[in-house]
Amino acid sequence: MRTKSMIVAAALFVALAVPATAQAVPGGPDGANLQAHFFDCTGPAGTPTSFDAVLQHPGAAWHLTDSRQIFNAMIGFDETANTFVVVTPGFELNAVPTVTCRSIRVFGPLAGHVFLLTGVLT
Repeated sequence: MRTKSMIVAAALFVALAVPATAQAVPGGPDGANLQAHFFDCTGPAGTPTSFDAVLQHPGAAWHLTDSRQIFNAMIGFDETANTFVVVTPGFELNAVPTVTCRSIRVFGPLAGHVFLLTGVLT
């Protein structure tokens, strides 16, 4: 079950990512990163309302491009298809402050789909 969740999580990260060369550090393979824009964010005090982030490869955490913070999405819901695409077992039972944001996929067969992501911003 855990392996299945990790595979689904990696697929979500790929679904949301846009191949590009990014300005953020650290760089991915050959300096390339995957990037996405997150918006309509809610969470504890200090949570940005939107941010851009990059990741080095599918399954990695999102590194915010304008800070040293990391967004680790643990629950993903495709609002367009009305389907959960990632559910990390037990995450909703953790006593941690969570951040929820939306992101729109911009390429591939799910282009235009809106994803609602819940995770931890550290």
